[in-house]
Amino acid sequence: MIKLFVTDIDNTLTEQAFTVPQPNLDAIARAKSAGVYVTVATGRGYLGASTILDAIKPNCPVICYGGAVIADADTAEPVFVSEIGNELVQEALSLADEMGIHAHIYQGDTIVSETDDFYTHRYVERLHLPVRIDPMLRKKVWHAVPKVLWITSEEEAVRVIPVLRERFAGRLKISGSSPGFVEFNTLGVDKGTGVARLAAHLGVAREEVAAAGDNTLDLEMIEWAGLGAAVSDGKASVKEIADVITPACADCGVAWLIDEYILKGR
Repeated sequence: MIKLFVTDIDNTLTEQAFTVPQPNLDAIARAKSAGVYVTVATGRGYLGASTILDAIKPNCPVICYGGAVIADADTAEPVFVSEIGNELVQEALSLADEMGIHAHIYQGDTIVSETDDFYTHRYVERLHLPVRIDPMLRKKVWHAVPKVLWITSEEEAVRVIPVLRERFAGRLKISGSSPGFVEFNTLGVDKGTGVARLAAHLGVAREEVAAAGDNTLDLEMIEWAGLGAAVSDGKASVKEIADVITPACADCGVAWLIDEYILKGR
């Protein structure tokens, strides 16, 4: 019996940055009424996910920044925090600069970018986040950075991810999330470890956990969960390790998973 359901947000729970389809909202409400813990695991920070959180009203902590932060669903206070060391932050920023790719870091829920460029504008507008432009970004010592994000074209992201994984092997975890996004996280910290920590915090066994996602940032949590699901329009590598393939994101695969696997026969 599933006691904890964790879903990715972008291109899994919803195709829109701020709107969850009604069938998914209704299914989540049914799951919570049946006593299931329901929450999200996202590459976004808490503030960037807040509109989604307001809509689904998680009944347990939320997993942010790809597993680097677990926060109380009501207060945003951290339950767990991991950070990338400044040396690695600076290496990721400098490499992005060499390759002509936008990169930024996070301080709490504030984006810190070296320049006020197209990608900064688009990202801030998409998630309604505070931003600080700091021309000294690559010259300062930074603390409490949960992740570094590169933003480029979808094709370029697909090309550079294997290169970055080789370069940062044993030092940082490199993943894709939304199209064109390349995420840098602390090694050993991912959505899978985040879900494992949350399950332990709630007293839920691994086999009582279900997780759903679409991209490589979701791989570890889908693999770790007792029931791992991928939407049918997700990455091939994610679908290969999933126990269940749901309908596409646009067809409310999350609602289907809840009704057909989590609640069926309850």
